Formats: sequence, C-alpha cells, structure tokens
Amino acid sequence: MGKQRHLRSDDDLDDDDVVVVRGGDLDPEALRLDAERYHAIYGDYGLSVFAARDVAVDELAQQAPLVRFEVLTLVRVGVLRSAGFRLEPTGRNPRHFTLAFDDLAAGIA
Repeated sequence: MGKQRHLRSDDDLDDDDVVVVRGGDLDPEALRLDAERYHAIYGDYGLSVFAARDVAVDELAQQAPLVRFEVLTLVRVGVLRSAGFRLEPTGRNPRHFTLAFDDLAAGIA
C-alpha cells in the first residue's frame, strides 16, 4: 500500500479545452522514470501537470516549479481524456493535477 495522496474534492477539469502544462519534453525514458517514482510512493502511475485555468500559460510558465524548465509541453484536457488518461486533482496547489494511468507501457507510449 502506497502513501495516501491529497485529493482535492469537487475540483474536476470539466473543460476539454483547458491546457495542461508539464515541465520538460515528452522523452519516454524521463516519463517512465517519473511515473515509476510516483508508483513507488503512491502505488499508482502518474505524472505531474498544471492546469492553465484562470491564468495564461505564459504566466503559469513563470511560476515554480515550471519556471525551471527550458521546455514545456502543452496538451488540451480533451486530448488526454480521449487517450484514456485520468486527471486527478492532487496536492494543495489548485492548478496541480496528476495525469494518472494504470499501465506503465501504455501510459508513456
């Protein structure tokens, strides 16, 4: 049993047009390592993303932790959902979500 995550209740990303931002590019090896690290702690596979809702992407990019990345990856919520991913409202930051998936190989393919 993994560590329990802080899930924010009643905080769903209902708008498929909202953009989520992840620091870094989509390097499969880096994604796999991050997902495995998350799994070792929480028992599920997941990657951290930030929702650009009520804030411009440019402004979000200037905030920690995204400001430290040279490259940011932007994807719309609808694209992620249609690919079978879940967006779980995790952590205390109201813009932080976990891009959750059940199968490591499928999740980073």
